[in-house]
Amino acid sequence: MLGCLITTVVSLPGASAARADQPDRLPVEHPTDTVADQMVREGIRIGPTDPATQLTARVFLKGDANGLAGYARAISDPADPRYGHFLTPAQTRGRFGPTQQRIDAVTTWLRGTGLSIDLAGSRGVVVHGTVAQAASAFGTRFANYTSGERQFRAAVDPITVPAAVAADVLAVTGLTAGDKPTKPPADDPPPEPGAQAPEKVAGRADTPSSPCPAYFGDTPATTLPPAYGHPVQWAPCGYTPKQVRDAYGITGTGLTGKGVTIGIVGSTYAVNALADANRFAAEHGEPPFAPGQFAAYVAPGAGTSEASGEFGMDIQAAHAMAPEANIAYVVGSAATWGDRVLDGIGTIVEQRLADVVSGSITVGRTPGWAPDAIAAYERLFQEAAVEGITVTFASGDSGGGLVDGARSVEYPASSPWVTGVGGTTLAIGPRNRYQGEVVWATDSTDLAADGTRWEYEPPGYQGGATGGGTSTVFGQPFYQHDVVPATFAGTPPMRTVPDVSALADPDLGLLIGTTGYDLSGTLGYTEDNGGGTSLASPLFAGIEALLVQVHGPLGFANPALYARHHMFHGIHDNPAGTPNTIAFAVSRRGAVTLVTPGQYANANLEFAPGYTTATGLGSPTRELIDSFRPRPWRYGISVSQCVESCGRVGTVSGSLIDGGVGQ
Repeated sequence: MLGCLITTVVSLPGASAARADQPDRLPVEHPTDTVADQMVREGIRIGPTDPATQLTARVFLKGDANGLAGYARAISDPADPRYGHFLTPAQTRGRFGPTQQRIDAVTTWLRGTGLSIDLAGSRGVVVHGTVAQAASAFGTRFANYTSGERQFRAAVDPITVPAAVAADVLAVTGLTAGDKPTKPPADDPPPEPGAQAPEKVAGRADTPSSPCPAYFGDTPATTLPPAYGHPVQWAPCGYTPKQVRDAYGITGTGLTGKGVTIGIVGSTYAVNALADANRFAAEHGEPPFAPGQFAAYVAPGAGTSEASGEFGMDIQAAHAMAPEANIAYVVGSAATWGDRVLDGIGTIVEQRLADVVSGSITVGRTPGWAPDAIAAYERLFQEAAVEGITVTFASGDSGGGLVDGARSVEYPASSPWVTGVGGTTLAIGPRNRYQGEVVWATDSTDLAADGTRWEYEPPGYQGGATGGGTSTVFGQPFYQHDVVPATFAGTPPMRTVPDVSALADPDLGLLIGTTGYDLSGTLGYTEDNGGGTSLASPLFAGIEALLVQVHGPLGFANPALYARHHMFHGIHDNPAGTPNTIAFAVSRRGAVTLVTPGQYANANLEFAPGYTTATGLGSPTRELIDSFRPRPWRYGISVSQCVESCGRVGTVSGSLIDGGVGQ
């Protein structure tokens, strides 16, 4: 497990040559059980794999892992003299990547086992060949398994490599393959023991419809039954981008993200995403993308979709917060490295395509369901920090998730090198005034058929909730010391997530326009609320683009954010059953639903004033944004130098990097 950020994920220290007292082969370590490990444990073994079966394997290389982790921490820590001394991608590879001699040594070993080399470089070596050749190379037997209706091939024994190259190998993937599940099973926590979620009640012909008020608390639902002893409010049918900018204090800063590039990580290429964003902007008085402001980087073999969905929302959310920032929509492919998300992040880092990156994707949970390439992910995030790239990921929408009855947290948001973004329910009042936020963890109940009562006693049944919790894999990073209460961090103290939060409640979310299919299968453009932490992550990334605009590259942002923990909006709970309980009504597909936010306990979340594993430090404020404006030069390279040497697109407002965060 990681103790702090300076510790590497996989630690096999020393030179590449084997010592005399080492065995001939050594295991390839990883910090927690992966998807492949879980599949073998849960599957039913049905026999050995045909030795002639073809496979493709990826051997990721370590390079100077300790040096990379140490430098990444140093340049991310405002108290370190090296703070802000970012490197170019070429400098990063030259300083911390494997030498050509070590690449050749790994390649020679693999070729000697009969495997064919498809690619060899600083990231790793890709090979193909037979199961028999892979068994010889990696010291493992192979067997076929079934699990339910899934069938797959798996490496039975722990993967080992020759001692002479053990210190070079970071991870090996591709040995276990087949019809893998897309996500781990989760126990959806009910609001009460044994309760079952009700089926939706069909709307009556005279079911009230929402008047779609402009603001929260603007329109009492006088024709609906009361809740908690008082009338409920109709919710707005989605906030406009300007409302959210005003509520979070962005408008008054005059910042737009000009000269900054936000990378959106996609697993498929939504071909209509740009057209949808520009149509929505034109119809709602928002600035469309200017020529050259949007670029798509789509890997060969990447999937495409006419429905813009998730990634269309990501693009529009980031654009809403930073309307003049450039967008780099990067879609990876599994063709080379076997992981579309990893490939997309790698493309951004290796070419420095963005200053800020948002990922509304989870690729696993820890413990026990980590991506097979988790060690390679961790290295990429450290490289991003060294290059001055800020990385954010959504914390997930499953509350304090349970796998096999044990608490788990989503990955990559739980990486100690990523800013994990949780979710809130945001109330925006008249004149776009910020009225407050509660934890996004909603319970709901529908209007009964007779229209005189709620079908189930409010709050009802558990719905969507922000992801959060305490990692059992990663130790507490240095920036969480003295900020995260011991009640959350545990003993020994561990990494907690999320770090920050933003609007996520889909019942009170950001209005977006996307192309999608209706129930009849017809493709068309519609407008609806965006939500989930998939919304919160690009919203916060857009705000981080504003910070980069005035500060210059931030790199790994968490140390600077935690140093400003007192500058965030405090997020509140919302106990049910009191006269002050907040609830609101929405129209959903012909039915009326009462929504009670802030029901964190039903979602296996924990809450307390200050930092919480439901919403982290809180949501952004004008004070937070203004605190990143330039101060007298102390450490780091100048913004103009980084524009030239860090490969950034465009220019950056401001001339100095603040080297004294919190001082």
